[in-house]
Amino acid sequence: MGAIHCCKGPLSRVAALTILALTATGATAADPPFVGVSLSVANPTIPAGGVLQMQVFVTEPNPILKGKQRASFSSARAAAFSPFAAPAAILGNIRDAALYSPGGDVSGVAVGKTGSTQVYFSSPLTLFGTSIDTPVMTIALPVSKTATAGQTVDLTLDPTNSLWFDPNSQLYPVELKSGVMTVGGTLSISDVSPGAGTVQPGTLISIRGTGFDPNAKVDINEAAIATSTYVSSTLMQVTLSVPLNIRGKRTRVTNDNNERAEYYPYQRTSAIGTSTHALIASSIPLFAETTWTLGYFRPTVQGTIFSGLAMQNLNSKKANVTLKVYSKKGVLLGTQSQILGVNKTQARDLTELFPGVTITTGMKVKVTSDRPIQMMGLLGDDAASTLLPIDPSPTP
Repeated sequence: MGAIHCCKGPLSRVAALTILALTATGATAADPPFVGVSLSVANPTIPAGGVLQMQVFVTEPNPILKGKQRASFSSARAAAFSPFAAPAAILGNIRDAALYSPGGDVSGVAVGKTGSTQVYFSSPLTLFGTSIDTPVMTIALPVSKTATAGQTVDLTLDPTNSLWFDPNSQLYPVELKSGVMTVGGTLSISDVSPGAGTVQPGTLISIRGTGFDPNAKVDINEAAIATSTYVSSTLMQVTLSVPLNIRGKRTRVTNDNNERAEYYPYQRTSAIGTSTHALIASSIPLFAETTWTLGYFRPTVQGTIFSGLAMQNLNSKKANVTLKVYSKKGVLLGTQSQILGVNKTQARDLTELFPGVTITTGMKVKVTSDRPIQMMGLLGDDAASTLLPIDPSPTP
């Protein structure tokens, strides 16, 4: 994934892709299918106090190796009967985000939490983008309780910050269709828990949100629902009759008046503290579904380029993690023990993890855990404000 630095390309190439993305929107049913990556954003209606899950779909399956996409929420419009409000008054900071791949191989980093975010992604099995039943990415933001019905926020996919590479590391042409969120209605979904892993029959699945009515119906794609219980206007609970890997399965709640809300689950976690490195602190690690008890990383440090490490524990018990850093010659320079709590995430610069050790290119970092956890290296560049995902290696 580190090779993406060489793929920013001349502006003329990006401009050509941008022109193609804009002109393609005028296609008709008689036109041939778009040959490339075509992305589309839904146009949801979300009530004040609810949660917007911006859902980005591919309209035709294509294998994706790596790339980047910027999404922004920086412009707003108001209905003629509504007072104008700036987007910041309608949407809060980005709560979290997710990437979805049928093989669970995609990892990434969402850089930026206010107004816009640049998502970098890597899919070594190139399974990312091969399903049209699940979004390739979602971004969740809270809607202000003081937002007024009729206000809108543009959900923009930026064509000048959109690069999608095929399995041969060649750029796809890109077609982008942005969306609009409208404040309105009463119904939204903010979380599905558990949001990842295989849910066994009889296990309670909690669906949280706003505006559920006592006759609300729950539908989960590919699931056989055994029981459905209305708990309150903010909580529905269901059980299944057969096992289901729930991550990314469309979850829909429909009220008695046919108002509908949809959400694509992922396991939400909370961060352990905050990195002192501003770029890491302003970013969200997006982990592949693969878990590790042993992983190796090779830092790169040069000028404004630095290396970091992110870890996540989705187990039902805490994980005891040991970090070791070795010199180029294999000499042990530092050891740190970490406790990674249940549903906890940690992202740090390597210099934070190994105080007193000067991290240099060519060193080796070894991560071991008594429970399988998600791991991801971070390759950052402060000058370019980029933070790329790096998969662990199972061997030194």
